[in-house]
Amino acid sequence: MKRLIVLSIFSGLSLLTACGSSGSGNTPVGAGQGNFSKGSLKGQYAYQIAGYDLTNNGVPYREAGYFVADGNGNLTSGADDFSEPGSNGVQNNSTSGTYSLANDGTGTLILNVAGSALNFSLTMVSANEVLMNEADSGAIAAGRADLQSSSALSSVPSGTFVFRIHSCVTCSGGDSASVVGAMTVAGGVVTGLDDVLRGGLFDNNTGAALTITGSLNTPTSSGRGTGSITDATGTVNFIYYIVNSSTLRFLVSQSNVIGIGGAEAQSGPFSNSSLNGSYVFGSRGDDGNQGINAQNTVGVFTAGGNGTIGTGMMDSVRDGISYTQVGLSGSYTVSSKGRVAVTLSPSPSGLGAIEEVLWMVSPSRAYLLTDDTSKVEDGTADQQQGSFSTSSLNGQYSFSMDGLEFPAVTGSNTAALTRVGWIVWNGSGTLSWNESVNNSLSGFNQPGNLSGTYSVASNGRTIATVNSLSINGNDIVIYLVSGSEGYMLQNDAGVQIVGSMAKQVSP
Repeated sequence: MKRLIVLSIFSGLSLLTACGSSGSGNTPVGAGQGNFSKGSLKGQYAYQIAGYDLTNNGVPYREAGYFVADGNGNLTSGADDFSEPGSNGVQNNSTSGTYSLANDGTGTLILNVAGSALNFSLTMVSANEVLMNEADSGAIAAGRADLQSSSALSSVPSGTFVFRIHSCVTCSGGDSASVVGAMTVAGGVVTGLDDVLRGGLFDNNTGAALTITGSLNTPTSSGRGTGSITDATGTVNFIYYIVNSSTLRFLVSQSNVIGIGGAEAQSGPFSNSSLNGSYVFGSRGDDGNQGINAQNTVGVFTAGGNGTIGTGMMDSVRDGISYTQVGLSGSYTVSSKGRVAVTLSPSPSGLGAIEEVLWMVSPSRAYLLTDDTSKVEDGTADQQQGSFSTSSLNGQYSFSMDGLEFPAVTGSNTAALTRVGWIVWNGSGTLSWNESVNNSLSGFNQPGNLSGTYSVASNGRTIATVNSLSINGNDIVIYLVSGSEGYMLQNDAGVQIVGSMAKQVSP
């Protein structure tokens, strides 16, 4: 369909990264900290987007592109790729715009695309990363943009990359698919292996990873290129954007399929000893019941470096039903390619075994795919660093969350909700929370500074209770990767809102 007023920046479940400059913006500044200014947003940024088009019956859409910020409040150039079900391919448009920033890293951005002025609220994580939230009535979306490395933009990526692509057709039932694997790129030629959940079949019922072939074509000077990956289940065509020589963003480009993904350079070699220590993970999935974003999960497991998983815990919400502090144990096997076959046994045992495949980016990071034909769920995992207590959280952190609220919460229809903002943790159990929220039922809102309390367990599991949060429930569960970052989940029945946070670092 024609693109109307839909744009934002997708966060997915990749962890945010951190930094922070003085100025003024349109977003209210309360107890926030920092030295951000217009000059903090300067250079060329690649973005990814996931949201719902309320001008087209709330169908999901996916988007990617780039913009150039001049450090003085202007977006001097850019381009945008947009796709939603029934759009019959990707629409490409040039962009321009303006922005403002307050000292706490919050602000506003107006993007001019296809004859429309699109409004966003934003929160800076650092000069390298910005979180954005659609502030118009025609779309619900959230996500991120990353500063691109100019030295990498014109060259075809080279090396071995772990990648993940999540896609769907109508996105309302069981037609989602996920591809996770490792690809080696040499001279634009792609080879490697992947695991695929598509059409209710995992790895095409072969019981092993599938061989892939494909290509990455030479990018333009903006870092935009095209590519494809083919395995026994079919071909995925995509547009890629280069963030740097180690990081790519993907937008599925084939007709009547929407999807996004990414890739990170792999660093091996690998064996069972490579997976050693505690790993925090976050994932989201679609199912045939509630459709897109029907499953959100965060948790932690401890790998022994010898094929055993001794202890772990997860919190999950599926189709509006919440599962809290589920115990985990299990086993795993790591191949030389970095593929990890994992079996987790939840406690209570009535929940059934969880089969997952992890593809290791490095011994400290992995992409994951759940082997479960009743849903299509994927995400990321990061090795924990340090010990944890309530004092571990101290300072100002940027965050982004998005997902669904079900009728049990809204009192009417299922609603899409996104939020970005900051949290100030005081190191002793109290917090200040500032968010910009867009809700498909109630619209855009900035409630101001909210108060709350929190506690941190020794395994990094954090409970934050935020007073007068933007929905009826107010409990956030966070699994900390370190004192600087963590995976977040709204842990209330009827709510499926997931995301991540990272500590701001002032410039």
